[in-house]
Amino acid sequence: MDRPVATFRGVLAGASPEVRAARARAVLDNLPASALGAPVDMLHVPVGGVSGIAFRVQDHFLFALTADDLAPGDPRGLDETGEDVRQNLQAVFAARRAQLHWPTILRGVALSALATGVLALLVIGVGRMRTRLAMRLQAVFEKHVLQRTARTFDWTGSAMQLVHQIVQIGAVCLVLMFAYLYLIFTLMQFPASQPTATRLFEFLWGLVDRFGLAVADAIPGVMTVVVIFLLTRALQSLVNNVFDAVQGGRLNIPGMHPETAGATRRLMSVMIWGLAITFAYPHMPGAQSDVFKGLSVLLGLMVTLGSSGIVNQLMSGMVVIYSRSLKKGDLVSIGDATGVVVGVDALSVKLVNLAQEELTIPNAVVVASTVRNFTKQGRQRGVAISTMVTIGYDTPWRQVYAMLIEAAERTPQVAQQPAPYVLQRGLSDFYAEYEIFATLRDPATRFAAISALHENIQDAFNRYGVQIMSPHFRDQPESPLTIPPEHWYPAPAQAPGEANATTPSQS
Repeated sequence: MDRPVATFRGVLAGASPEVRAARARAVLDNLPASALGAPVDMLHVPVGGVSGIAFRVQDHFLFALTADDLAPGDPRGLDETGEDVRQNLQAVFAARRAQLHWPTILRGVALSALATGVLALLVIGVGRMRTRLAMRLQAVFEKHVLQRTARTFDWTGSAMQLVHQIVQIGAVCLVLMFAYLYLIFTLMQFPASQPTATRLFEFLWGLVDRFGLAVADAIPGVMTVVVIFLLTRALQSLVNNVFDAVQGGRLNIPGMHPETAGATRRLMSVMIWGLAITFAYPHMPGAQSDVFKGLSVLLGLMVTLGSSGIVNQLMSGMVVIYSRSLKKGDLVSIGDATGVVVGVDALSVKLVNLAQEELTIPNAVVVASTVRNFTKQGRQRGVAISTMVTIGYDTPWRQVYAMLIEAAERTPQVAQQPAPYVLQRGLSDFYAEYEIFATLRDPATRFAAISALHENIQDAFNRYGVQIMSPHFRDQPESPLTIPPEHWYPAPAQAPGEANATTPSQS
């Protein structure tokens, strides 16, 4: 009948505990129905030279229990243990009588059928509830979430599939719980299966009890984590307000600059939240479990294996940011790359060059290279540009100075103050080297200004009939190699006035 009766631990008359248990089970199974209602007698008899108790029903000897069968450390004596065995035998006989009683069987079948119908109704109800809940959640999701977030990317299908999967899993878990309770109820209706139902119920109750105790034990830790989170969030909000004021120029803190306020704020955020997680980790539910320990080991291994390059880039990024050598919008030259800075982050610097190509330069490369910023000093004193020409000694240097300064003054991107000036950089065998310096109004026009300055230098020297000998001199021609103004616009080139007056023909 699947019920415990007695436990044999000692050897009796040469029979091991296993053999004794098999013999006792065979005797109990072969008892006639008439003996099931008789009282169980306990007889104190010496068995194999050891004091023992024999159990008998009517004239049927069941088995014997000796002092060797007592559990080690059990304070109960042989008589008390024998009384427990006698009550177990009476319970087994009562269950067997009930199992052989037809009204009990019919009652169990009827209640099981009723429970089956209730289970079917519950399953149908869960199915309908699942459908309605999914539709309700979909409507709420579309109304309050998707209208605010799905502007650039339509992720409605994925979101709805996720919602339906969550509802489906919840419905399946609910049905499984009902089926488990149905199984317990059905098994309880038949005496032969009542022990199995009891074990199933005890297993379920043990899960609920452990879960409830775990939740109760976790409440103080969860409250501590919530308090730490709220305090950290308040501190983070204060830090953000301070750095926003510094970045916007509304607050001046010694040692802190608007250019580095954003990076400093991110570093402070990482430190604040890192400390918060460190303080909150011991209070998290399950923090001491093997799962958390394994996760910590995995994260540590990942950081150890992959942090060398990343840390190098991050440290280089801090050097780039806190050196304030460049910022977004500056015209810079880094190694062989020249362009406008469009992004400075923790790992790289992004430039857009004259050809509208985006260049990504790792911060480690930026730190190892010479950075030329054409914009930074230009905000206060202007950005200087220069170009060199070589002119023969037959041209007076004063005339060269005047022509170069005139060309610079004709360049629209060049500022009038400070005025352009010329330096002689060298005296070679056949020519002198002159370099013209000028200041730009806008540093961003550097490339266009250099091109316009070259154009105006050629026009000025051609206008005055002076030959430019750059970059190499091989032989002195009979006449200067210049282009007179009347030959400046051969076809298809057009003079500025002619280009404005010409209109396209209509066909």
